[in-house]
Amino acid sequence: MKLDENSPIPLYYQLENLIREKIENGTFKVDEKIESERKLSEKLNLSRMTISKAINNLVEEGILYRKRGQGTFVSKHKVDFFPGLKGFTQIIKDKGMTPSSKVITQDLITPDKDLCKKLNISENDKVIFTERLRLADNQIINLEKSYVPYSLCPNLLDTDLTSESIYKLLSSNGYRPTKSKEKIQAILCDEDLSKLLKININDPILKRKRITNSKDTVIEYTFNYYRADIYDMVITIDI
Repeated sequence: MKLDENSPIPLYYQLENLIREKIENGTFKVDEKIESERKLSEKLNLSRMTISKAINNLVEEGILYRKRGQGTFVSKHKVDFFPGLKGFTQIIKDKGMTPSSKVITQDLITPDKDLCKKLNISENDKVIFTERLRLADNQIINLEKSYVPYSLCPNLLDTDLTSESIYKLLSSNGYRPTKSKEKIQAILCDEDLSKLLKININDPILKRKRITNSKDTVIEYTFNYYRADIYDMVITIDI
């Protein structure tokens, strides 16, 4: 594990992300015991307080769990990079397919009053607007329009979004998605969308609005238009 002491991202958060990545890529297996806080402190030359904060946060999120007198282990649940929240890239990878994007727009804009309200920002703030076609195995799945406050993730403006995940970029800047509010409705495809999605006018599509938070900070407002002929939205509810 390597941490960057010169990074503006807190060391405890860097450690959280490293552990998440090792769980995601299979380096750390389900129910595997991770090193003790003392050993991690010695290996990484970090204070026990910093190590403890990172581990406690991961335990609270359900990514790790503790056994009294035995140590800390990788949980069977919530092992995705974004617990409870997955972006398009991760969803497609989980299906064993290759995600990609075609960038239509990637620009810095001045938000109107409605967008300021959605993102909880002032009218003087700037917003990064991106518009992408999202593909799986080179087949168009949906059109995505994303609005992210510039101050939260300025490097998003110059990042190659043909293969990069906006959620992952936000997380690397210290704003990992933790909750969202969504509205999903069925609509008919208009002329502009039919050209982009390569379907017929009046074909049914799914429109999704999502406001995503990192704790109390709004980090993204998105519109997604999904081809209903090749994309199913599945929602699992545990009772």
